[in-house]
Amino acid sequence: MSPDLSRAVSKAGWRILPLLGFGYLFAYIDRVNVSFASTQMNVDLGFSATVYGLGAGLFYLAYALVEIPSNVLLMRFGARMWLARIMIMWGLIAIAMMFVKTPVQFYSLRFLLGLSEAGFFPGVMYYLSTWFPTRQRGKAMGLFYVANPLAVFVMGFISKPLLALDGTAGFRGWQWMFMIEGLPPVLIGLAILLFLPDRPAKVSWLSEGERESLQKAVTDHPQGHEDHSASGILHVLADKRVLLLTAIYLLTLAAGTTFILSAPAILMERTGWDIGHAGWLISAGGLTAAAFMLIGGWITDHRGERYTVLFVALGFDIVGYLIIAAASAPWLIATGLILSQVGRGAHSTAQVALWADVLKDRRMAIGAAAISSTANIGVWLMPIGFGMAKDATGGYVAGLWAMPVMHVLALLAAVALWRNVRGRSA
Repeated sequence: MSPDLSRAVSKAGWRILPLLGFGYLFAYIDRVNVSFASTQMNVDLGFSATVYGLGAGLFYLAYALVEIPSNVLLMRFGARMWLARIMIMWGLIAIAMMFVKTPVQFYSLRFLLGLSEAGFFPGVMYYLSTWFPTRQRGKAMGLFYVANPLAVFVMGFISKPLLALDGTAGFRGWQWMFMIEGLPPVLIGLAILLFLPDRPAKVSWLSEGERESLQKAVTDHPQGHEDHSASGILHVLADKRVLLLTAIYLLTLAAGTTFILSAPAILMERTGWDIGHAGWLISAGGLTAAAFMLIGGWITDHRGERYTVLFVALGFDIVGYLIIAAASAPWLIATGLILSQVGRGAHSTAQVALWADVLKDRRMAIGAAAISSTANIGVWLMPIGFGMAKDATGGYVAGLWAMPVMHVLALLAAVALWRNVRGRSA
């Protein structure tokens, strides 16, 4: 890497990644804080596990429905304007969750939250592919995506103090949680509007040599001329590589998200711990996932390939979820959770970096949105089935057995993707 390119990548990392990372941190907090709020909210409002699962999952249905259109609009209006719009809207809707009283209101606001947030993650994935060359992209995406497990850490750490505000100013603890955690996205959205650059050509903090080196290094990535017609989108969706990437992401995202959405209740039931102890374990899992997300990104960049990390990480997930489903001792369940988060962190970075590696033919923007959109339909359905299984059996064990099975299927899809890509390059 030339000195100009090295300096350009370093400057872009410091100028772009912290702001987007904080945005994604609060995006994920506002997506899953309902898992901690539910320990009070479901009792207060009389919500069954099925009602909760349907409401929690509706976020992902809405997210899936408009994710591709959102990325098309990002291409039209620019990343700065569109990402700021997303953050401000979802922050305001997240705050409105504190006024939920009925199942219909719960369903409606979760659906609106999904509509407002749709496009942020795949939009950022596309945006980063226009700023970071292939050999630096895994680390950059890992530094951004690390906000996902860090959000789990933050939620586990602050949930008990926020719920302890119960009764202050006449509001329940879960209402305070929604209000306090909905404010930062609005402020970060305003910061994005003011400070996030759209493309390298438009910034003054790169020298002419740095700008030219960076633009040349990313010229084999999307530059804004994708086919946005219906036939163009269908062509991307029919690509076998996109289908396999979607299968991997759907299976791992649906299983991991469903677990996180019920993790406090699962741990409280399976171990007998209170919300504070369950929160500490969830925080430890989030930190573990964050660490291995960064480690995974560094390893994939260093090796110049993503598949080894992906295969090994999915193996950790399989073992971890098997232990969680089968064990009865609290220390074993805790061990299983940590192992699953090792896998989750490492395979997450490998997956999203693979999207831009595999989709080099100017289809990254639509391809990433198509993968994420289709996968989120699975994330919509699985919490509903998980809640129904809990209501039918009286416990979480039956639903937990789906987790290792889904990761085995994801591993098989990852092997098929590796063989397909290797065959094309042979």
